[in-house]
Amino acid sequence: MVRRSGIEAVQTVPPLKITVPKKVRQVSSSPSLLSLSLSSSSAAAGHVGPRVWGGCLYMVLYYNRLASGEDSGSLHAGWIKESLARVLSEQPLLAGRLQKGDTIGGGDEEEEVYVIVANDAGVRLVEARMPLTMSEFLLDLDSSKSNSTMKEAEAELVFWKDVDETDPQFCPLFYVQVTKFECGGYSFGISCSLLLADILFKNFLKKWADIHKNMLSKNGIPERPLFYLPSLKITPSSNVTNIIHSEASKDSGQTIIFNVTYSNKDELITSTLALLCIEEAEAKLGSKMALEFTFSYVKERSNVVFLKKCSKYDQLAIKPDLNLKDRIKSATWDDFGMMELEFRKGNKPVRVSNWIGSVSSGLVMATPYCSEDRQDVLSGMKIIVRVPN
Repeated sequence: MVRRSGIEAVQTVPPLKITVPKKVRQVSSSPSLLSLSLSSSSAAAGHVGPRVWGGCLYMVLYYNRLASGEDSGSLHAGWIKESLARVLSEQPLLAGRLQKGDTIGGGDEEEEVYVIVANDAGVRLVEARMPLTMSEFLLDLDSSKSNSTMKEAEAELVFWKDVDETDPQFCPLFYVQVTKFECGGYSFGISCSLLLADILFKNFLKKWADIHKNMLSKNGIPERPLFYLPSLKITPSSNVTNIIHSEASKDSGQTIIFNVTYSNKDELITSTLALLCIEEAEAKLGSKMALEFTFSYVKERSNVVFLKKCSKYDQLAIKPDLNLKDRIKSATWDDFGMMELEFRKGNKPVRVSNWIGSVSSGLVMATPYCSEDRQDVLSGMKIIVRVPN
């Protein structure tokens, strides 16, 4: 039986500084993908369905409580409101919203353009409690006979609400859930729209952790954050979970990651590259990709995220590029450095989980990455292939 977490508090965290000028990221989809995503009820109104933007990247970082000094999930939840606000000032798109832009074309070719606007609407910060110790929870995960049950349990540690296709401008694209275990341990659950996931991979998480860690290590800061749930001396109502419920999706597919090095940073990302990575993923996983899948990639210089509908039948027309294939290397989630994130000095995660959810079909996502010694220089891209079960 899956034990449910109980939500105790929900806050909104905007960037510390007003974003001026407003940053914008365009969401560009191929006409075939656009028409595929239109439901019969929304097509007449011209609304793009959730298949275009519905995917979510989930991360759960587990931390033991430090024996020395005060350390608790409630303490971190309170201080996160400040540390997250500071780092969001550097990446305000995460605190933005998806909005309808101008309509381009005309007649049958008319297409609505969507943009993510850094309007400082904020991210959601959720504080929750799990009625188990962390060791009990992880033991249940590892001993679960059902892979589906295990993944459903871990989805209790993250919060996500699907973007509303009618009013996307009211829907957050980034959530953080701090879950407190009975032993004093805690987890940070991060949920991010796939339209912005590349930002997380570009040193955002390390910057946030460093800001949080340095803030807590400075002398002269108050012992308690301004919002510290235990000091409010109230018992959170069990009705909160009934009113504010998560739609976080368990992992229902298999994911494999590749590193692709650039011959030069201006190299175009093509569907051919996605298909080559799919071939490698199918061979490693022993599973077949869906005949049709979504290819998502970010064009760094213009800050546009592209969504293309691709077909495996396109493989028949591919002329193998041996030079390109030689530059595809296997990678893992560990390569993103999440096991090194310290939100408190000397306290690294005991475990990290990652998965992609809220996606019903196959997905290939390409995100640029920088070299370890030069975070301002692109050295290649990560290709994440998700094959549905």
